[in-house]
Amino acid sequence: MNLAKLKTLVVDDMSSMRMMIKSVLRDNGIVDIVEAADGEKAVELLAKGRIDLVICDWDMPNMNGLAFLRHVRADAAMARLPFIMLTANADRDHVERAIEAGVSDYLAKPFKPPDLIRKVLRVLR
Repeated sequence: MNLAKLKTLVVDDMSSMRMMIKSVLRDNGIVDIVEAADGEKAVELLAKGRIDLVICDWDMPNMNGLAFLRHVRADAAMARLPFIMLTANADRDHVERAIEAGVSDYLAKPFKPPDLIRKVLRVLR
């Protein structure tokens, strides 16, 4: 797989977290990255064109990550879009709700860069 051709959407309300995620992705060859501060903006970006991977925070204003995930999975064209949920809420209830909604993988914050890349590679298989 050519990671340089992968278009990734990073969704997080904290700009510092978006910058960190983008840095990790770029360091590993993923350079085509768009970003959104909440689920509503992410929906707009999805409507504008192809996205190959979503990395999304759970806790955000306007539309949280779970609502955004449900929106993505409700669209037949995006039902299989690789979607990684990043969140500080790693309790069993949150994980189960994300799985029920169709998340591809789940990563708790704070995370180590190699863990994020491992998850990215896993969901892209």
